[in-house]
Amino acid sequence: MSTKAKDPLAAGREVLTEGSACLARAAGGLGEDFLAAVAALAAPDSVTVVTGVGKSGHIGNKVVASLVSTGHRAAFMHPQEALHGDLAVARDATLAILLSHSGSTEELMVLAPALREFGAKIVTITAHRNCALARHSDWVIETLVDAEAGLHRLAPTSSSTTTLSLCDAMMIASLNLRGFTPEEFRRFHPGGLLGKKLKTVAEIMTPVAALPWLKPDDTIWDVLEAISLGRRGFAVVSETPRGDDVPAAAVGVISDGDIRQAARDRAAFGGLTAGAIMTRSPKAIRADAMMFDALHLMEENRFTFLLVTDDKGCLAGAVHMHDIVASDLDIAVRADRRPSGGR
Repeated sequence: MSTKAKDPLAAGREVLTEGSACLARAAGGLGEDFLAAVAALAAPDSVTVVTGVGKSGHIGNKVVASLVSTGHRAAFMHPQEALHGDLAVARDATLAILLSHSGSTEELMVLAPALREFGAKIVTITAHRNCALARHSDWVIETLVDAEAGLHRLAPTSSSTTTLSLCDAMMIASLNLRGFTPEEFRRFHPGGLLGKKLKTVAEIMTPVAALPWLKPDDTIWDVLEAISLGRRGFAVVSETPRGDDVPAAAVGVISDGDIRQAARDRAAFGGLTAGAIMTRSPKAIRADAMMFDALHLMEENRFTFLLVTDDKGCLAGAVHMHDIVASDLDIAVRADRRPSGGR
């Protein structure tokens, strides 16, 4: 494409368009070297050191931050500092990721043999595999970037974008091999909004002992009283007394919406029972599910609450949308909104 000056909007679009094309080429070029490097990164005893000079060094720092946030043991090693006393950072490394667009960065050429002496496998991410660092590497992953995007094609754009994306691809692929779960991710993100979203349903649910409880033959007036005392807009209906061993599949629920629907027949309303208006086999979610999974299920089905089950399928409690929103926003639930247990 032309490198002549152009309007800013066109220039911005050119950078993104060319960057996108580079990512597509790099994706198409992935093969055996990528798979081998990912396997080394995913190994249970993996200790990774990432190194690069200049812009590659900045990318390396970001890569390490991402790796550490997903449970990898990783550290960034500044090449020049390593050549003057900091090489011990890599002493226990099992894998070294070298970032060099040219594939011939002087500092990395000196470091690579030393890393091999420590026993580390080396993967180099570079433009093309026919480079000087390749002879010191176990694996080479190519960006296939021949030119930068933008005016004069001087500033790192396509090369840095593709290098970073390939590192992210390695990380995510390694997580697939490790069977990484949201629960594990939460261990490394206990605070902030992300940590809250990764709370389990069990942490915010109302336990079964506090749920409004009805029998199928209870009157509509019993229903109204139980839901009012329960302060959650619903009640559980079961032949079995309240307890920790009630199969969730054997209960029903009555919501405010069920009562409004029943009230459309005013003549019959006074004679209704809980069993007549309850919803059978209501939707439920496991107590060890993530909070955002519960919210997604509610939104998908237009519910405001879900029953919660334990690993045996027994009723463990219930979670209300208000609980999730309050937790998400760090808002304490008002005392008059907390369930009293009902009948």
